[in-house]
Amino acid sequence: MLTRRATLAASLAPLAAPALAQNAWPARPPSIVVPFAAGGGVDVATRTIAEAAGTPLGRRPVIENRGGGSTIPATQAVTRAAPDGYTLLAVPTTTVINPAFRDDLPYDWRKELTPVALLAKLPFVVVTRAASPVKTMPELAEFVRKSGNPLTFGSGGSGTVAHLAGELFGLRAKVPTQHVPYRGEAPALTDTIAGNLEVMFCTLASAAGQIQSGALRALAVTVAERVPSLPNVPTVAEQGFPNYDVSAWVGLAGPKDLPAEPIARLNAAFAAALQEASVKDRLALLGAVPAAMGPAEFAGFMEAEAKLWAQVIADAKVRMD
Repeated sequence: MLTRRATLAASLAPLAAPALAQNAWPARPPSIVVPFAAGGGVDVATRTIAEAAGTPLGRRPVIENRGGGSTIPATQAVTRAAPDGYTLLAVPTTTVINPAFRDDLPYDWRKELTPVALLAKLPFVVVTRAASPVKTMPELAEFVRKSGNPLTFGSGGSGTVAHLAGELFGLRAKVPTQHVPYRGEAPALTDTIAGNLEVMFCTLASAAGQIQSGALRALAVTVAERVPSLPNVPTVAEQGFPNYDVSAWVGLAGPKDLPAEPIARLNAAFAAALQEASVKDRLALLGAVPAAMGPAEFAGFMEAEAKLWAQVIADAKVRMD
């Protein structure tokens, strides 16, 4: 009898295996909600990494763009989704900045999002006109002190990370600032080249052409380490302003109570994607750098970023224009 039962179990095992495999996560492609319009840095970076992650994941994620509303509608949609790993958020820096500007958010990201992985950082470069006498960040601070006027700097919009990066430099350098917001980086770069702004904090991709042509001078990059695309441009920190490490970033998060299996599978697949040379090359063209982090580390990173920007907004008395 035991022999017959063993033989029957052995004959059924190959039939059961496919059924079990079909129940493994993911059974269908997960959707990643990008809270910006298609074509921007966060969108393209997310698409690039997600495409490569599709191979180790076994399903290529589907990108869904829901721009507008300072990322709030897209974030809310993910917080309300089923915690099954099939609806995810390409979570940007804006997510942790928003609470410092408004107290009426329809969600609490700390309680209603599950951090999965940090994916990439998008550093900024500080640029000035080619004819400016300023060549370093200490010289910039000294120039402002001697002028008796605030540091006039531009960015692509009020409340953006680039805006706050300029305010943080003012606090660290102990110089007054005057932020000039623009609707996008292109017009701000034009005014910087013309000398209407002393400096601008902007993405690497936006300024690369003008830096290479000599129309703009790059004073510093805002992250802790020099970036491969501008190897001769020092960081703000190495010019005498320690602990200055600023970038926009994008990560992956899901609704609260996300199960362990999707978290582990997603984190492993996206970490593997970030190791691919083709992904690194495409991110470099965007002015982005890979920045893989596990769930716990990413959660701590988000918390640290939230505290940093809340403090900057309070100390610099930043208001949304």
